[in-house]
Amino acid sequence: MSFYPPGWDYERVMNGSNEDFTTLTEEQKMALYNGLREAGLYQAWEDKIMKQVRENMEAERLAEEATKTEEQKFADREIEAPYIDTLKLVFKFEPEWSEWGFVIFRATAYGPEGDAQWAEFRRRWDQIIEEGHAHRRGFHPKSDRAIELLRFRWVEDPSLAGASPVEVSRRFDEMWRDLPTGLTTTTCLMVTPEALRSVLNVPLPSSAPMRDRKEIPYVVAVSLAAHYPPFELTPEEEAQDVVGRDFKGYFNVAVETLLSELYPLVALDIQDLPRLTINMRHDKDIWCGSGRRGVRHYVEESG
Repeated sequence: MSFYPPGWDYERVMNGSNEDFTTLTEEQKMALYNGLREAGLYQAWEDKIMKQVRENMEAERLAEEATKTEEQKFADREIEAPYIDTLKLVFKFEPEWSEWGFVIFRATAYGPEGDAQWAEFRRRWDQIIEEGHAHRRGFHPKSDRAIELLRFRWVEDPSLAGASPVEVSRRFDEMWRDLPTGLTTTTCLMVTPEALRSVLNVPLPSSAPMRDRKEIPYVVAVSLAAHYPPFELTPEEEAQDVVGRDFKGYFNVAVETLLSELYPLVALDIQDLPRLTINMRHDKDIWCGSGRRGVRHYVEESG
């Protein structure tokens, strides 16, 4: 028995109007939604609905903006624009904004083959970062300025091939005091061979929403303090359930959320890293944000 209401098929589900759906009873709607889920068709329909919602909200916003002065329009947009609030705080004691971003260490293979892979990595990296900016350009002059000032300081040295997070942390600590304000984050980034492969081999963020991609590109965030000797705990402290005790000083982080999610936290040092990563359970987990679904948990392939 078909789960479609009489006169309906998949094409009508995907192309029907809101008025079409109002003609269905609650029982018909539930049967339809459950049937779509079982057939593996629900996600495409949900994505279509969410796209419509976003388009409607954008149309309403533009219609409302049309009634405002340019000054009021940009004042309202500033509340929603990316990076502005963060950079206001980062450069609170500076006369103006300057470069901001991350220091990134290359810990992959060097030599002709390694360098060729690295060149392709950098090309795809730039593409991922630009995809994150594309829909934000032109929204507000201040966020456009923030995008212009974004910098990644790449540290390449053949002696870093296969380097450990501890060694990378030590190098970062040595240069930290000489960095410009916008790069003095509590973590640097590290490209390991595994992270390199993730950027080279997995689909780009523009291919599908993050939840629909089996794998996502990532790098390793390394704490400025990862090279410090661990504190020795007393027997009483050992017996306590200390939050973040197992934090190793580094963790995987999604490339596509580096700027929107990680940078504000590590540039302003507003959350300690052991607590930030408390929901990560496996070395191959990937941190995507601090929200409820902010960790992509590693699932070992069966067979």
